[in-house]
Amino acid sequence: MANKKAKNVDHFDPTELETVELLVSDTTPQDAFRDDTIADPEGAEARAPHNRGSLYPVYLMNDYRVNDKDELEPQPSAIDRIMTHFDTKHDSSVPDNVSKAFSEDLEKVIAGTEARLSVDGPTTGIQMMRETTTTWAEFISCIHDYVNSSSAVAKADDMPEWLLEREQKMVDLGYKARLLRDSCSTCFDRFGLPGVYNLNRDYVAQAVENRLTRLAAWNTKKHKVSTAAKSMAAEASGSTDIAVDNC
Repeated sequence: MANKKAKNVDHFDPTELETVELLVSDTTPQDAFRDDTIADPEGAEARAPHNRGSLYPVYLMNDYRVNDKDELEPQPSAIDRIMTHFDTKHDSSVPDNVSKAFSEDLEKVIAGTEARLSVDGPTTGIQMMRETTTTWAEFISCIHDYVNSSSAVAKADDMPEWLLEREQKMVDLGYKARLLRDSCSTCFDRFGLPGVYNLNRDYVAQAVENRLTRLAAWNTKKHKVSTAAKSMAAEASGSTDIAVDNC
């Protein structure tokens, strides 16, 4: 407010010096906000919208993206890439070298399933089909992970132990997935459910997405950092395609 006319007083009154320019606004203008560039300049750079991906290790960006909350979430393209393995494997058989053992194991699973179907067949059947769906999601996701991991190993290097273990898991999951698929197909008439049994691609895709969502939350908690991650570059392993074809 305007300066008041001076009065003959023997004390100092600060309000006599107040002006409109000195009054504090009730709102803060947008240009008053500034990034934290002094306390953590590298962190501020990494948190910029165009650098959000650098909050995490580069290899995670193959399957995930960073949302507005700086959290990982599945990339739709990753689900599509994983489902291409379903399209090539869903009606495949086990390798010839294990076909005899597979037939014997299938008979055992069918026998055990039929014993469980004597009471509340629909519930048993639904649970078995759900297990089949999630197992197929794990199987094709393992193929996808194995291919990605193999690409990070140079051709001249020996396969590390962890990658050999992942390859064996991929093979074992393929065996289990086909075992469940074929046993469901054989026992479906006794489930007491309408229709015919087929692996449902949409259900498997949803299970793949659920798996990626869980892993996104886990990796967000484990790997989130405030500085740019190092890039990863390597040559593809020549044995990858052979292992995937034989799983």
